[in-house]
Amino acid sequence: MNRWFTLLGSAIILSLLLVHPAAAQDAADECSAPPGIAPAVYFVGQGDAHAASAQHARAIVDYTCALAADPNYAPAYARRAVSQSALGDADAALADYDAALAIDETLVEVYINRGMFYAQAGNFGLALADLSLALSLEPGNAIALNNRAVVHAIEGNYDLALADLETATTQHPDNPVSYATLGSIYSALAVQNYQRYLEVSGSDEALLPAGTPTQMLSAIDNGLRTGNYSVWLGLMRPADWGTP
Repeated sequence: MNRWFTLLGSAIILSLLLVHPAAAQDAADECSAPPGIAPAVYFVGQGDAHAASAQHARAIVDYTCALAADPNYAPAYARRAVSQSALGDADAALADYDAALAIDETLVEVYINRGMFYAQAGNFGLALADLSLALSLEPGNAIALNNRAVVHAIEGNYDLALADLETATTQHPDNPVSYATLGSIYSALAVQNYQRYLEVSGSDEALLPAGTPTQMLSAIDNGLRTGNYSVWLGLMRPADWGTP
């Protein structure tokens, strides 16, 4: 019996010696960058290319290679968080956002994206806090203004949303995103005022003055009645990455 266990143990050890070096070599090859470029920068670039085509699992491998080369490279954490979130791993995404900010607390893009992450999870207070931090670091950032306006609108604070969008459209008149959000907020206000009209008139069948509601108006109306804010989330945008 002892001889059998000895043989079994030897077989296991032999298999580990045979298999693990190859696996280690494969991992080393996967994280090998071309000469003349910093590995962390190279793999973040590779990850960005894969993420842009929605290959998030592959992007995560790239960003992890970047961090293997430089564990303090905040952009790799920040970008990996976005791909983790896209794959539905909220805990891993939040851990990566937090890690990026622990290394560099001035990363405006991370506050914007973590704010969007919180909004998607329904944590609107945390979303507003992050977006406000982004704007304290970069006043007038069009994406942060737009996204904060969206969160204000979800909470029904249309006056605050309009104030953010007025700033965004004044400072960035050629940015189309803010106009889409602005139009949606006016649609929400139209629903609100139309509902008041129905209450005052005592009618539940009156049409809007211009006819039936548009698709967006209908979606906002449904959201106001059911508490489903998903129609608003489609108006949020991720931050634009700079050069790694």
